[in-house]
Amino acid sequence: QVLTLMRERIHHPASVRELLQVFKVPRDERTSFRRHVKSLVASGALIQTRGHRFGLPEKMDLSVGRLQAHPSGYGFVSPERPLEAGGDIYIAGPHINEAMHGDRVVVRIERIKEDGRVEGRIIRILERSSPWLVGRFDRDDNRMGYVVPFDRRVLMDIFIPAGQEGGASPGD
Repeated sequence: QVLTLMRERIHHPASVRELLQVFKVPRDERTSFRRHVKSLVASGALIQTRGHRFGLPEKMDLSVGRLQAHPSGYGFVSPERPLEAGGDIYIAGPHINEAMHGDRVVVRIERIKEDGRVEGRIIRILERSSPWLVGRFDRDDNRMGYVVPFDRRVLMDIFIPAGQEGGASPGD
């Protein structure tokens, strides 16, 4: 209901106070409404801006989907809600922003080319595809530990803070 009302009545990112007023939420339901808005943000159905305002991704040139990374350093996001232009969103290597293959992400649509292809930039990671990563542990010249992933679609090494190696030795 919240999303439907926002599509119909709200045409800009709005604060919680503004949403409470527009939707005429009774005082005794305001706490649960705030909780519900936070759960919608966590699921990606709503986007929270830096100014603590909430908006629909499609009205903010944003899209939510899964990243499919390529070993060459770029990727594509398959949107959960189909775009008007259709197809996947191309993400150049520098715009992947620490997301890994399979992650559920929020993408800002940067431009739509004349041939209909869509390009974007990942602005937020909503959910990691896996809580673990398999790779080889090693140390650099400064004794900083890192893991080189075996999956070539994971495009970066993962740095391990000192004391968090879990007993791993270089080469493990």
